[in-house]
Amino acid sequence: MDYNTALEAVVSLSYRDKLRLAQLLIQLARKEEEEQSVKSTPKQVKPSSVKEESLDLNYIKERLLKSKPSKLKSLENFIDAMFQFKGSVSESKRNQIIANLKKAKFLRVENNKVTYL
Repeated sequence: MDYNTALEAVVSLSYRDKLRLAQLLIQLARKEEEEQSVKSTPKQVKPSSVKEESLDLNYIKERLLKSKPSKLKSLENFIDAMFQFKGSVSESKRNQIIANLKKAKFLRVENNKVTYL
């Protein structure tokens, strides 16, 4: 079906149906846009240089200071959410990020409770 055929069919709809159709089309377009951006963005690759890794860590620290999740599971979900549009992050990479944050003395995890230093 092409645009003109669809337009002719839509003209005969009631205004409520037109609004529902418009809402559905917007949702479909956003979903398609997200899928295309994920496909066009390369998967997370291990940073080859220390400089790249420190930029990622600084970005993560900056975002964590704003949100400060207090439980380990919340922290893991937060890190997953930060990378969801960049092709996601693996569990091992996420654990490595948390280990690097501990090593940098940015946070401490005790009994699944996160404390920011």
